[in-house]
Amino acid sequence: MFAEERRNAIADLVREHGRVDSGDLSVRYDVNPETVRRDLQVLQDRGLIHRVYGGAVATDRLMREVAVANRGTLMRAEKERIATVAVGLVRDGDAIFIDAGSTTALFAEGLPTTGHLTIFTNALPIAMHLSDHTDHTVQTVGGRVRGTTYAEVDGWALERLASLRVDTSFVGTNGIDPSWGLSTPDPSEGAVKRAMLAAATQNVLLADHSKVGVSHACRYAELDAIDVLVTDEGIDARALSSIRDRGLEVLLA
Repeated sequence: MFAEERRNAIADLVREHGRVDSGDLSVRYDVNPETVRRDLQVLQDRGLIHRVYGGAVATDRLMREVAVANRGTLMRAEKERIATVAVGLVRDGDAIFIDAGSTTALFAEGLPTTGHLTIFTNALPIAMHLSDHTDHTVQTVGGRVRGTTYAEVDGWALERLASLRVDTSFVGTNGIDPSWGLSTPDPSEGAVKRAMLAAATQNVLLADHSKVGVSHACRYAELDAIDVLVTDEGIDARALSSIRDRGLEVLLA
């Protein structure tokens, strides 16, 4: 296969699957890793893909936000493992904050049904589930509800968060990049995430490996705002090393 044919095939794979892994491309096309890196750079220069740690993603992934109702099937197994590990960080009697998102929703579902947790959330589906299925004290922060994520945002949410202090915030993200930090497509959600990080003694980020190396327009925190990253074993080794070098504790699910 000629180089141009291989690059066109790679671009097609990215469009079809949304993301490709450099190691898989090397095996698929029987070329060395350096050749794959050159191919990805050429495709990025043409505006067809965006290079990330360990591979590439479709360019529209940097702009498109998937509705929370459609996220449950994406990386489902990885998210369930991440949620299970994160639940192990909760102690009875804690006051915690749970961010809106598909992984954080699985985390909420995995919490013990009895005990003495005080739970604040900006996610209506999470609040309803916890109120129906647990004995914990559950409160929402209020605010405008975004249809895409069912998250409460804007002034009321920010005002309430400014008056809170919790033991741990369990936060999701659309993108985590060692150089750019944590990011999301929507500035209103970014503002709430920033406020919830400021409200906690400890911050735990729940993010599967497909979020690593991805950047969105609205950066809401540097990596050093996070104490613990819970991710899955599919994370790229170089990205993992870079994140740990920034001082984060990383738990692999």
